[in-house]
Amino acid sequence: MNPKKIITPKQLQSHIDKLPRINIAHLPTPLEEMPRLTERLGGPNIWIKREDMTGLAYGGNKARHYEFEMPHVSEAGYDVMINIMDYHSNNARMTAAAANKVGMRYILVLKNSATRKIQGNLLVDKILGAELHLLDEFQSSTAHEYATQLKKDLEKEGHTPYLIQDHLFPRIVGMVGFVQAGIELKEQIEQAKLNNVHIIGVAGRSLCGLIIAAKAMGLDWKFTGVTVNYDVPLKGYIFEHNKDIQNLLDLPVTFEEADMRVLDQYVGEGYGLMTPQVAEAIHIAAQTDAIICDPNYTGTAMAALIEQVENGGFNDNETVIFLHTGGLPALFTFAEQLANFNAKI
Repeated sequence: MNPKKIITPKQLQSHIDKLPRINIAHLPTPLEEMPRLTERLGGPNIWIKREDMTGLAYGGNKARHYEFEMPHVSEAGYDVMINIMDYHSNNARMTAAAANKVGMRYILVLKNSATRKIQGNLLVDKILGAELHLLDEFQSSTAHEYATQLKKDLEKEGHTPYLIQDHLFPRIVGMVGFVQAGIELKEQIEQAKLNNVHIIGVAGRSLCGLIIAAKAMGLDWKFTGVTVNYDVPLKGYIFEHNKDIQNLLDLPVTFEEADMRVLDQYVGEGYGLMTPQVAEAIHIAAQTDAIICDPNYTGTAMAALIEQVENGGFNDNETVIFLHTGGLPALFTFAEQLANFNAKI
C-alpha cells in the first residue's frame, strides 16, 4: 500500500463527519472473545463483533446504516418510505424502527406473506406500526409493480414517497456506518492486543465499509464474505458501486473485489431456506458461547466459519473476528425446524 494514501483515524472520521447523521444505534458495540467455540474447533482464536447489540428494535447492522440514510431521506423532502422485502426480512423490521425514529410514515410490501403466521420479524413489523401489504405468491412475482402503483397513488394524494428499491443511495450510504465501525473496531483490536486479524461475515455493504476503513488506515486485516442469496449478485449489488462510496467520502482508496474472499457454497437451496448445516451452527454458537444467530444471515456465516476452521480455511495464528449483524427475530419464524433439529454438539 502506498504510504501517501494512508490516513489517520482522526482524518477518516473528519470525512465521515461531513455527512448528516442521526444517533439511533447503541455504540460502540462490544468486541468479545468466543473461548469455548475456539476450544471446540481447536483452531485460531475466535472473537465476535456484536452488531446484534445496536439496540434498534432487537438490533442489527442496519442501525448503523440508517444513521446516515434517514437524514438523507428526510432532508430530501420525502414524507413516506416504501419498502419491498420478504416476509421474514430483518431489513423490513429495522427500516420500520428507523422510520419511527424520524417520524416518517412507512409502507411495507412483503412478498410471500399472505398466509404466514404473524411471528418473528413480521410480528415486530406490525407492532412498530408499519402499513403492511401482505402479498401472496402470485402477487409477489410483480411486487415492484405493486409498490410502484402505491407510489403513484401517494403522489396523487400530494405525498413525496421514497421507494427504497428505486434508489442507489441506500447501497452507498449504508457502507458509511461501517467505515465508522472500522475506526471503532481498530481501537478495540488494539486494546485487546489482537494480531493477524481476519474478519468473516455476510458478504455485503457492512463488510465493504470495514474494508474501506482498513485500507484507508493502512491496516492489514483480511476479509471473508459469505453469500446468503443466489438472486442478488455481489457484482451488481456492491462491487460496481465502489467508486460511488469513494467519491461520497472523498477518500484515496475504496474496496475492490479482490479485497474479500467470497464463499458461496453455504446458501443451500436459496435465501430463506435453512440448511441442516446452518441449523447445527446456530446450536453450536448458542451452546458454546451463548451467541444466538439467525437462520438466514448470521447462521449461514457461522456455518461457514465453523467449516472453514475445521478444514484449515484460516491459519492458526490468525485472530478470526465474526461480524454478527443481528437478525434475532427471524429465529422464531423457523422455530419448528430448530426445535426439532437433533444437534450433535
